[in-house]
Amino acid sequence: MSDQQLPPRPRKIPPHILRRRRIVAVIILLIILALIGWGIWALIGLFTSDDEAAPAPVPTVTEAVSPSPSPTGEDEEDEDDETELANACDPEFLTVTGSTDQESYEEDEFPVFSMTVTHDGDVLCDASLGSDQQNFVVEDSDGEFVFSTRACQVDPQEQIVEMEPGQSESAEFEWERVGTDEDCEALVEDIEPGQYQLVVSMGERTAEPVVFELE
Repeated sequence: MSDQQLPPRPRKIPPHILRRRRIVAVIILLIILALIGWGIWALIGLFTSDDEAAPAPVPTVTEAVSPSPSPTGEDEEDEDDETELANACDPEFLTVTGSTDQESYEEDEFPVFSMTVTHDGDVLCDASLGSDQQNFVVEDSDGEFVFSTRACQVDPQEQIVEMEPGQSESAEFEWERVGTDEDCEALVEDIEPGQYQLVVSMGERTAEPVVFELE
């Protein structure tokens, strides 16, 4: 017989070790798949993040919306009125004076009347000095009505002026020597010579009469 020895037979791996190896292999495979999936989602998120960062433009709609009435609507109106009154000049602190550019006028001359409003208060306030508040009145020597800008006024205009203490504002009117009734329904173009008086008023305030003469 030959003394040559046969190679040793490989040892059989126990079943429990094979199971462990299979479990480890499955776990490693799942981890690899999870990493691959995470990488894919990361790439997708990278490409879409810029689009998501910039929000889509929202159309601007201009619409006039009337506020809905609330149970406290009357209270709000009262507050608005109080605010307006708080900003408005107290008539007691507005002095109104009238004047004429001459004391006497020849037959072909038209008198120019002036009205000056002076704020005698000590706080800044708003005064309504528009033509809707102005009135130039001409009376005869007996105090009878001759003419009024208010009677024949067309399209009166409102004008709010912010007045500081001591500030004065003036308005002028040229009278064409025409008389009217108080409703501006009858005109008198032949105003007789004589003595007349100008009485100007601004809202609630009326000035002292100014006497002038028509020749």
